[in-house]
Amino acid sequence: MAITRSPNLLAYHHYLIDKALVPISATPSQALVALTTGDFDWVEIPYYQRGISWDSDKVDLFLTSPSVLLGNVIFSQFPIGDRFPYIPSQYKHYLVLVDGLQRFAIGTMILNILHPLVLMQNAQRTGDSSFFSPLSARVCNFAPVYQHNDGEFRNHPRQAIADQYTRLYKDVEDTITETLNSGQVQSYSALISSTFLSKQIAIDTYNNFTNPVQLMYTFLGLNTVRVDLGPVDLLRALLVQQATSANWRPEEIEEMENSFTDIFTSDERPDSELLPFVSVVLEAVNNQNLVTRIFLSWNTGLTNVEVDDFFDFVRSFKTCHNVNGYFDEIRRCGAIPLASLIIYYYCQTVHNNVPKPSFLNGGSAENPELHKFLVANYRVLLDGRIGRTRTYTERLLAGNIQSLEIAAEQMSNQFLRRDLITDVDRGWLVAALNKVDKNRAKIVFNAMLLPIKAQGWGASSFARYDYGSRSQQYNIDHLIPESMRVKNSAGSQEVDTLRNFAPLKSNQNRQAKATNCSSKLGVNGLYEVEICNHVSGVEPHHYWTWLVHTHASPLGSSLDIQTYLESNQEPDIGDQRINFIADSLMTRI
Repeated sequence: MAITRSPNLLAYHHYLIDKALVPISATPSQALVALTTGDFDWVEIPYYQRGISWDSDKVDLFLTSPSVLLGNVIFSQFPIGDRFPYIPSQYKHYLVLVDGLQRFAIGTMILNILHPLVLMQNAQRTGDSSFFSPLSARVCNFAPVYQHNDGEFRNHPRQAIADQYTRLYKDVEDTITETLNSGQVQSYSALISSTFLSKQIAIDTYNNFTNPVQLMYTFLGLNTVRVDLGPVDLLRALLVQQATSANWRPEEIEEMENSFTDIFTSDERPDSELLPFVSVVLEAVNNQNLVTRIFLSWNTGLTNVEVDDFFDFVRSFKTCHNVNGYFDEIRRCGAIPLASLIIYYYCQTVHNNVPKPSFLNGGSAENPELHKFLVANYRVLLDGRIGRTRTYTERLLAGNIQSLEIAAEQMSNQFLRRDLITDVDRGWLVAALNKVDKNRAKIVFNAMLLPIKAQGWGASSFARYDYGSRSQQYNIDHLIPESMRVKNSAGSQEVDTLRNFAPLKSNQNRQAKATNCSSKLGVNGLYEVEICNHVSGVEPHHYWTWLVHTHASPLGSSLDIQTYLESNQEPDIGDQRINFIADSLMTRI
């Protein structure tokens, strides 16, 4: 049956008195049931609604908005069946609230705050009640509805809703009390009456979706609760739905949601580093032929233990930093290579009883396969097509690629038409290096530190540089500082390319921004000091050594002229640097 839609425009207050949240744990009051006639609807907050995201400032903006239309609310209708035993038997359908939770919650709490103060008979603030009489006349008889909804919000089984609602309620209550006490009753009542009685809200109700999952995918990206409804929200919803079907206890579901949020979000937004991984897992969960590659018990009753193990595994990758150079640098190559690693080793653990990879604890057992996979990703990254490697993540999950080494070889052959052991085309490499920006320069300079392939895959550890703002981390230095760039002149664009970059300690980089290139690379300059002061037992970057001891000495003040960064100049400063970097990488990637 085709999807149908029933749009309607209502005054805002109707949205709050014609609909009640489905009762979760008890039969609704008789006062409420007496009101549930005509166009009354029962509403479910779906699992992918992440909570009450507005703050008191956003509430103020909502109330003072000059718009006469308060936006769209989207519902979808489904048969009740035996899902909600506390809904009166005469009701055969319920609505899923796809978009509009914030406006429903805010309106509910404002009416509940105002009810004892100025709306009900014998209100606490008798002198102020007359200013709110137009609103009271429309909503007071329906107080059991918004009081019921307030109770359902406060006692919602998901703490992400209950706690946030209760916290915001207190903030809004304080604001309203302060406003009424400040003598602004007349203007505030006019504002509230206008919002609830004069402004409208557009309600769209959709019918004939076969199930809530189909509904979720239809509105992917529409929901504006904190973040757009995306793969993270959908995976969370499917896990909660499956846990509910498997009769998990409410506290187990709550704990699972909290763990999910802790792992897959950051600052209340999806963790971008894990998004490709989540997307691939979501596709598998929605594929009956693949879902058991992730959760063996999915079709027979999802177990708490299995989900906990899955979370622990992902968390161990997320929190693993600076313990294995190969892994760290694969991670630096992007979120898709990281997703491939998590998927591959997780499937190895679940389906082949292989222990967690040792590199998570600083081990080196997987170094040979990590080394090969890193080289393949370096090649594809320089080729500019790393975004197209997601298919390898999917094939590793499906078990169509049996090892990380096979994935690496296939990637190299697909994108560069060369086995890993075969040198890349030098002309291709030089062209790729000339396109490297500041962010990818970090990867290039680390690739120059990679063990030479002829020495054996993973035979040596990989001492990469860690980039960041801390004093012992590194930055990318503009050899000719940006502040000394001559704009709209020859070489101006090359100042922001690999031809003018070098790695430098973060604390030194601050000084380097105001120092000309010939001084930095000269005798006792910043780079010579960096070479001399490098950590004992660790070789300084050979690019520094070449820059200071070979490259700079015959060039002198020419190093400060940006024109020479361009190709085919004399002296060919930019070309010399690119050729040195290319020579170094030829033996490594």
